[in-house]
Amino acid sequence: MAPFFKKYAGATLIIKNVPGAGSLIGTNKIYISEPNGLTIGIINGPGSMQAQLTDVKGVKYDLAKFTWLARLTAEQRLIVAGAKSKFKSIEAMMNATTPVKFGAPGLGSSNFYEAILIAEALGIKIDMITGYETSNEVAIAILRGELDAATGSYSSVISAVQNGDMVAVAQYGDLKMPDIAKVPHVANLPVKRKDGKDLLSIVFALNDVGRAIVAPPGVPPDRAKFLEDALKKTLDDPNFRKIAEKQQMEIVYLPGAKAKQVAQKGLAISPALKKELLEVASKYQKRQ
Repeated sequence: MAPFFKKYAGATLIIKNVPGAGSLIGTNKIYISEPNGLTIGIINGPGSMQAQLTDVKGVKYDLAKFTWLARLTAEQRLIVAGAKSKFKSIEAMMNATTPVKFGAPGLGSSNFYEAILIAEALGIKIDMITGYETSNEVAIAILRGELDAATGSYSSVISAVQNGDMVAVAQYGDLKMPDIAKVPHVANLPVKRKDGKDLLSIVFALNDVGRAIVAPPGVPPDRAKFLEDALKKTLDDPNFRKIAEKQQMEIVYLPGAKAKQVAQKGLAISPALKKELLEVASKYQKRQ
């Protein structure tokens, strides 16, 4: 993406990968940067929103105050079960009398929150196993039969589904993917608790914010408009599109204003729902 953005922005790019704390450090760094239009970054929207909603220590940003330039993508998400698991359908999981073993890379990961909120909403008894370093390690544990299931993005699990190592038991998100058209959508499944739909709304909101490009709060409107236009031209470039297609990168673009609205909507949960979110999280964190 960088060469194309350089072409349309006419700027020299210095690219820095800022890892740490599940992208928290990098997101904080963008937020506190000088709002001169010279610092922009790609943020992990779901992780950033989940951290803000759950009052994670170290969050120094407010997603609603960033200068939003674009949403790049928002992938369809899947609940997948291993070929060795006895729970190979969402119905089997919902009717299970013994816990379904789910895995996630850490207590603060989006995968963790997605799984526990969906399980609570649908009444699925689960044992949430964390401590894995990456999602790849979770996938390996599923293939070995150590875990039954996990959540994951379409692009990260579809190869395993297609070759039979995993089974897609449910999906969530707004995209229509032909090869998983028959997989049940979480939004259409019956909830088992009174606030089930509300818990699912958090899951959907985390996914909707997607991968986004933002700048610090307070960037002058003319500079923000210039950057947004350059990004749109980048994403529309036929050669960039060819590269994205080869890499199975789904572009689900939203302009900055609409991307910001999606983030604001996701953050605007009631105090009562936030309390439920924190109580659900605490319930599973105490089991670790």
